[in-house]
Amino acid sequence: MCSTAAQAQTPPDLADLVGARGAGGETQMQARGYQQVRATRVRDQSWTFWWSDIQRACVAISTDDGRYAAINRIPEQNCRPGGVASELPPRPHQPDTLTLICYGQGEHAVFASHSGYEWNDKRKHYEPMQRTETANEQFQTGVQFEFRDGGGRVHLSGKMIPPLNSGGVDGWWQLEDVQMSPDRIAARYHVSGLNRLSVNIDRRTGMVEIKDKPGFSGKCDQGDWGAGRKF
Repeated sequence: MCSTAAQAQTPPDLADLVGARGAGGETQMQARGYQQVRATRVRDQSWTFWWSDIQRACVAISTDDGRYAAINRIPEQNCRPGGVASELPPRPHQPDTLTLICYGQGEHAVFASHSGYEWNDKRKHYEPMQRTETANEQFQTGVQFEFRDGGGRVHLSGKMIPPLNSGGVDGWWQLEDVQMSPDRIAARYHVSGLNRLSVNIDRRTGMVEIKDKPGFSGKCDQGDWGAGRKF
């Protein structure tokens, strides 16, 4: 059974802030009951993470050229009010239990229909035509991975979920063929019956790539940072 995206890319109460300047956007976020909990950078993009006690919502905001480029609602566990500083010691690394929050650039196919007239050189006159063209559109977004007991799942939202999809469960899709080594994680997942995407994660640099459409490339963080490698 097919469904639309499990979660809207931008929460309705924040939709008007897309395109806002960073300083003004921060003031508005605070006025609407959100608290910034941490920040990071992915290539030329900066990301901030906000939590609202009233909305019980965690959001990630991408800033590009001083303006809010994208606002995504993400699972609640990605936000810890008060920031990443904590009196609790980091949890020891568990190779088979891992949560990754990844932010960067997605890419999907868009279709445009064109109609009009074109010259028929054989008949020497213009004839009506209709043509559908395909192009690639890029967008800022985030994905989350959870690995446990040799398996895993991926959380998608917004444009990462194609219009025709298998539905998932609350935005989560099961990962298949999961392979975990000290330096690399590889897996696959289906968003529809015919669309199987591959995941490759470099555990030393934190870089992730999802191949096929919708594709994704970005950088991942773990909730508790360890030493020696990203995760």
